[in-house]
Amino acid sequence: MLKPRISIIIVSYKVRDLLLNCLRSLVKTSGGKEDLEIIVIDNNSGDGTREAILNEFPNVQFVENNYNAGFSGANNQGIKLAKGDYIFLLNPDTELVGDAVHELKQYLDLHPECVLVAPQLLNTDGSLQISAWKDHNVSSLIMETLFLHKYFNTIQYPDSFFNKTFEPKTLSGAALFFRKSLTEAIGLLDEQLFWMEDIDFCVRARLKGLLVYFPGAKVIHHSGQSQKKNYNVAISNQLLSKLKYFRKHEKITIRVLANLSCFVFICTRILAFSMLTPFGKLYRLKAKAYFYTLGRFLKYIFMNDLGVL
Repeated sequence: MLKPRISIIIVSYKVRDLLLNCLRSLVKTSGGKEDLEIIVIDNNSGDGTREAILNEFPNVQFVENNYNAGFSGANNQGIKLAKGDYIFLLNPDTELVGDAVHELKQYLDLHPECVLVAPQLLNTDGSLQISAWKDHNVSSLIMETLFLHKYFNTIQYPDSFFNKTFEPKTLSGAALFFRKSLTEAIGLLDEQLFWMEDIDFCVRARLKGLLVYFPGAKVIHHSGQSQKKNYNVAISNQLLSKLKYFRKHEKITIRVLANLSCFVFICTRILAFSMLTPFGKLYRLKAKAYFYTLGRFLKYIFMNDLGVL
């Protein structure tokens, strides 16, 4: 058997049916499937994912963790196993449009100055999904804390940008394509981050070359399915990862400001969702999640607890 050129790495957690649809879209991809290897890392889903995958896709390399290694940790497992010269990190809640895999490879081959390329992401209904941003900064956290982020968005490009190829500062981790040699140059995903691991990876990748958003390749992303399973984990990891990201990349004054903004953010959401709890289960779940997040925030600040759940 020939060595695969492209290693596609998919991390799954309790999204069996979405994962199956993702794999079906990969099987349909044209342009020489023999150069692909597909690696699925399952984070202890316990929902029959293993049986379903091995039954329908026996050629997929399936790794089943007996614990939840997180997005970064599981992707790193896949990268270490990968035999291809190219890596395609792909969310399980995605479906490829046409031959997006080889379109991304071709773009890299034609543009050696590009070190990381991402496709255009589309929502389930076919509308555009924003998947590239400017550098993340503490002002965006402050605007969100004050409920002003819809009016003063400091990190988002205009929608018109997403109809053309351009060079953003950061890209969504839902679909990232790069040469495996990039990880040898900058390292793997940061396993202390959750939610900002793709942003951190992009920041480090920019030290080696250009990042490109390429709408010539398209991927449907049924966004947010995994995090809906557990608001406690999703919300707390999202906020704490922002603080860890600023801690890693910013000076101390910015980090302090970020910590204060995050504290206010959590408290205002606790108040808002607590007042709304009589009006629905979702509000009760989110109120509970922000109380949980407050506990994790205090442990992070006063006990330096960097744990990722």
